[in-house]
Amino acid sequence: MDMQDSSLTFFRNMYLIAMADGKVADEEEALLTEVAQKMGINEEEQEAIKDNAEILGFFVPNDPKERLEHLEQIVRMMMVDSEIHDKEYQLCLQYADKSGHDQSIFEKVIDKIMDEKNAASR
Repeated sequence: MDMQDSSLTFFRNMYLIAMADGKVADEEEALLTEVAQKMGINEEEQEAIKDNAEILGFFVPNDPKERLEHLEQIVRMMMVDSEIHDKEYQLCLQYADKSGHDQSIFEKVIDKIMDEKNAASR
């Protein structure tokens, strides 16, 4: 898989989490836009992903380090609007499981991100 394919699948994973509660909050949309810009994903590609994300489902990278990075980023997406919706939580947990991480690792990622948010707000 080349870098562009990897970027597109990562964006798809992020979008699936953002949409889990049935809507994309403003904070989630801002994060999606930021991710797309950083990864060189144009608007046409973003729309194609959004139109097909649910059909395609999650992509789990082969590289263990990349899997953990994806998990951290989708957890950030889940938490960006300061609410953890049950559907978002379940989808992130499902991704964690598919990527070989158990619930304790998933919870540690959540704690890490909460600690970062708390430190940034001080």
